[in-house]
Amino acid sequence: MIGSIKSTVKDTAIYGFGNMAVKLVGLVLIPIYTNKKFFSTEDFGVIGMLEISGMVLLAFLSFSLQQSFTRWYWDKDHRDNQKGIFFMILISQLVVSLVLCIILIPFSDSFSEILFHSTDWAKAIVLLIIASAVQSVNYLISTLMRLQSRSSLYTVTNIVKLVVVLGLTLFFILVRKMGIEGIYLAQVIGNVLFLLMLGGYTTNNCKLFFNWRVLREMNVYGFPLFVGGLAAVLLNVIDRFSLNSMSALTAVALYTLAIKVSSVIKLVLVDSVKLAILPAFLKKMDSPDNKRYYSKILTYTSFVTMVAIVGASLFSMEVIKLISTSRDFWGAIAIVPVLCLAIFFTNLKEVTVYGLHIAKKSRTFGVIVVASTIINLILNIILIPLWNIMGAAVATLLSQFAYWFGCYIFAQKAYYIPYEIKKLGILFVIGTLFALSSLVLNNLDLALRLPLKFLFAFLFPVVLHFFKFYEPVEIDAIKGFARKWSDLSMLKKNLMSLKEIKDED
Repeated sequence: MIGSIKSTVKDTAIYGFGNMAVKLVGLVLIPIYTNKKFFSTEDFGVIGMLEISGMVLLAFLSFSLQQSFTRWYWDKDHRDNQKGIFFMILISQLVVSLVLCIILIPFSDSFSEILFHSTDWAKAIVLLIIASAVQSVNYLISTLMRLQSRSSLYTVTNIVKLVVVLGLTLFFILVRKMGIEGIYLAQVIGNVLFLLMLGGYTTNNCKLFFNWRVLREMNVYGFPLFVGGLAAVLLNVIDRFSLNSMSALTAVALYTLAIKVSSVIKLVLVDSVKLAILPAFLKKMDSPDNKRYYSKILTYTSFVTMVAIVGASLFSMEVIKLISTSRDFWGAIAIVPVLCLAIFFTNLKEVTVYGLHIAKKSRTFGVIVVASTIINLILNIILIPLWNIMGAAVATLLSQFAYWFGCYIFAQKAYYIPYEIKKLGILFVIGTLFALSSLVLNNLDLALRLPLKFLFAFLFPVVLHFFKFYEPVEIDAIKGFARKWSDLSMLKKNLMSLKEIKDED
């Protein structure tokens, strides 16, 4: 099991590096987006609304083909025809993306009117639709790289795309003065470049094959996941749609900034773990130690996620003041800890839900996520009129808890795994106290505030020790890790040793 965990950690680190680059690009652009010379506060709200509209659009375009492909790629009946399965799904994705583009683009004026009560953003919406269509194909190719554990290729190609998108975005905004349209034109070009870069890799993994029976089976499996995936996206974006309809674009702008800061944790850690562990989870379905492996993965990822949550919450004030060029956005500081804590349950869900995938209970997953989305909508309707953006943040936290809890209950019935629930409870309670302490510390002067925040960040994992969170073998492993990587003279050798890590069958 140790070899499997090390392999997962290595892939997570590589994916994390690539995802960190994604988030860094986003953070680099925030000072531009919040600069009144280029965009108003309302414009930043428009950007936020277009971003979440793109997320919903991708859910439609993908049609859960990636999830079906992932499940069938490692299926014992199709392991000898993985290239054929990929070809069939790739063609299906191309057809779906093309058809939806043809259907949606003529209605860009209507979409702009619905979202912003104006047709001014119709051209940006057209570019968003095209970028999303190409990106849906790219996601399928990225899924293949993950399944083949090509984490280095995945990271390098994504970083190249990001650098191009960043450069073009700055050029279109600062030089060409294209505003919001320039943002999405850069995304179209970046996604096309990604597709071209991986053209050889894609064709090398294709074999002419098409079987209606297999495709139908995959769609029957994938349709509940499509409904669930769409509902999951809505679960994550209803807060901003609700703010847009019940408050104002300025509230959407503040909430969007808080989401961008807190989502660093999700993108760099939670999403990286998700990319790394899905192939490992499926490959270990028949291994004798698989359940202990699944259990420890949840505990370890939850610990790392909560450490990041505490750090991001403590220093959210300093980060927002650093990256925003207008005081108008400082109101976002108060809701960052709440949104960060919601990510803790997102991580729990991402791991525990694999019990449903292993048992092929995709319909159950769909019901859970739809129910969680309805809960989120109801909470937003109740809480936004009371607390505005804080109400939306609390609704997100509570609905993410409901989402995880539903997945946990039904996944355990379908495929029981002895998760360390007591440890997870200790982790959440103590982590919440440390994260929310930032709301008190933010009122102190800088000279006192910063040292106390660093002290709190250091004390969090130490306090866990007094609650017997760590096992003796884990403490020994932490000490060994510290000794190994604190010796800078051995840094090169230690980095080279990462290449030798192999997953266990």
